[in-house]
Amino acid sequence: MVCLARPCVTWVLIVVIFGPYCLGQDERRISCFLIGSVQAGICPLPNFFTEDPMFTWEQDPHQAGLNMDERKRLDRLYFPRSRKMLLEQFDMVFFADPYIDHFTATQFGDLYYAFTQGRMPSYWSFGPAYGQVIQPSILNDVLPINDYKGYIHQGWHAVFRRDRDPVFLPFIELGVERVPGEAYARMWPREGTVTWADMQPLDLPWVVSWRPGGKEAGLTWVFADEFNYYWWGTISEARGANPYALELMTNVILYSLDRPLLTDILARRSARVSISNFRSQKLLVISMMEWADKFGANTLPLSNKLGELDEESSSAYDLYLDQQYDDVISTMAAVSSKLEGITALAVQLKDRALFWVFLFEWLAVTSAATVAGVIVWTLMIRRKVYRPVKVTRLTLR
Repeated sequence: MVCLARPCVTWVLIVVIFGPYCLGQDERRISCFLIGSVQAGICPLPNFFTEDPMFTWEQDPHQAGLNMDERKRLDRLYFPRSRKMLLEQFDMVFFADPYIDHFTATQFGDLYYAFTQGRMPSYWSFGPAYGQVIQPSILNDVLPINDYKGYIHQGWHAVFRRDRDPVFLPFIELGVERVPGEAYARMWPREGTVTWADMQPLDLPWVVSWRPGGKEAGLTWVFADEFNYYWWGTISEARGANPYALELMTNVILYSLDRPLLTDILARRSARVSISNFRSQKLLVISMMEWADKFGANTLPLSNKLGELDEESSSAYDLYLDQQYDDVISTMAAVSSKLEGITALAVQLKDRALFWVFLFEWLAVTSAATVAGVIVWTLMIRRKVYRPVKVTRLTLR
């Protein structure tokens, strides 16, 4: 039974971790390509797109500190091999302080074509790479700014312009304008661009966009905060300051792709949190099952129950993509209650495995202590094997 249980546990773990990505062919999902300093510790996008079932993502990480050979190796692994693959594989490209000066003319040309004639939107967040890499390149013509300088540590808060399309307006009543930022850069928008929000009391543009060309161009965004760690919740400790950062980013993406904007921010966040909590609890159950399996416990019944639960929860992902968030919440509530029962069984299985482990350890320790005690008592206290030494006298003859 142990041999049967282990493959099943492995299979369930694969389904839990990679199951959401199996929906990648669903046209309702949005595929994002991340380029630059896009590690989870310094960029919020990997965590955002992992948490939200609407998104799939890949990255081509080019942060500062890598040499040319390392960057070229990453390109061979992650950058699309052709312009056609770039346009077909991804819906939107995100740049976070991208050190891409090693890109070939073909790569720059493919990106330029995608943004100006391929209807692909892009999002840009800069650091030192702007002046060193982007400004001297052909991609500078895609940007809605003439210049971008500095990174000044000074407090600000975003104020959205009320006369724009409702991309950011639903977040005003949720208090997003009160979220503090602690650093910024100054940028100069080009003529013909749209400014969506300003940093106050600095009175400087925070978000600008435009379409760099005709009707075939994609919408290009530039934010002036370089993914400020506090405003965007890059680190978990700061996430509570702006609990709607992911939804705000989602609206930017939906608007860029001409898709319907979010209609109920709070319901979507509650639905997403319920899905995330279910994933976390399920991973905890699997970790306990794997641990118990290593000690020979029969985890096959629990694996089967967890597989059945996955089938029930799969409908919640479809409802989420259709923005039926109330139905997602009710579905996940029912599934989560069943998962609690499986969690209790997993805990019992773990406890039984621990009982036998502790029992054998106790028996081993007790046996060793008993044997050692008997030996010590026999040799040092009872001393039966010892005989008194006879007294001898030295005599002279």
